[in-house]
Amino acid sequence: MSWFSRRRPDDDAPGALPGAFPDDHLAPLSRDDAAWLRTEAVGAFARAGFTGAVAAADHVRTADGAQYGLANLARQVAGVDPAHRPAVVDEHARMLRAAQDRRARAEASHETLADVVDLLVARVLLESDLPEVDPAAGPSLGGGLCVRAAIDYPESVSTLFGAQHGGWEALGDAALAGLRRLPAPDHELIDHDVHVLVSADFFGASRVLLHDELLDGVGAGPRPLGTLVALPDRAALLVHVLRDATVVHALNLMARAARGRQDAPGPLSPHVYYRSPDGAFQQVTQYDGDGVQVHVAGAFAEAMAAAGLTG
Repeated sequence: MSWFSRRRPDDDAPGALPGAFPDDHLAPLSRDDAAWLRTEAVGAFARAGFTGAVAAADHVRTADGAQYGLANLARQVAGVDPAHRPAVVDEHARMLRAAQDRRARAEASHETLADVVDLLVARVLLESDLPEVDPAAGPSLGGGLCVRAAIDYPESVSTLFGAQHGGWEALGDAALAGLRRLPAPDHELIDHDVHVLVSADFFGASRVLLHDELLDGVGAGPRPLGTLVALPDRAALLVHVLRDATVVHALNLMARAARGRQDAPGPLSPHVYYRSPDGAFQQVTQYDGDGVQVHVAGAFAEAMAAAGLTG
């Protein structure tokens, strides 16, 4: 499955030119490609209708002081044929402009909950990535993961980080219903009984909120000891049902895959989590250089002992 491929620059090759080394701010692009992207992005932003666009190391700043990060765009163009890269950059700028215009129209028209209720979708995020952690905006899942409602407009996704429209209490049921309405993800069972579920939208990883429904649908049950899950990027979800010693190999495979996908567009988490049968999440990995450390404690330790894998 091509999802597991990872583009690696040949920067350690003897005689490599300085411009071929990874850029300090826009990896996985080389320095030359990153310089091209900054220049191209300024032109694309101007064509999309932004005024006064200038490029910094990892973002474009416009005349109104707004900053637009280039890290995700760098990941996108890194996997695209150079001939097609200008079109990708232009489309990115157009989408940002459309999202900005959408927000302006919503504010001007005083958009209400009734206007957006059918567009709501539940989204899983890292709390550390949020501009603010407002408990009213959505629940914590554990392990540093949380849920927020998002408005899935045709041209953009707007995540609600605060208590707009009444917060999660008012939006949660509709947001989860919106997640269920999305097309079922593609499914593949790979080595060590790891289920890979990939979606074409922004909510692939967020389908972990439908964990039991998804696994029942692919025949991955029963699950009395819980599961391991990884949410490498917004499109993908990896799950392994904890039963026996296969969990050791599955965990290492999932950790490598999740860590490797941090160069993909929309990265989410490089870690593997234990999901207990009651739905609570516990981060079980840490990284030390190229190595992975697994922390067997708490509910995860109890599950491993119940499987006869620890004393």
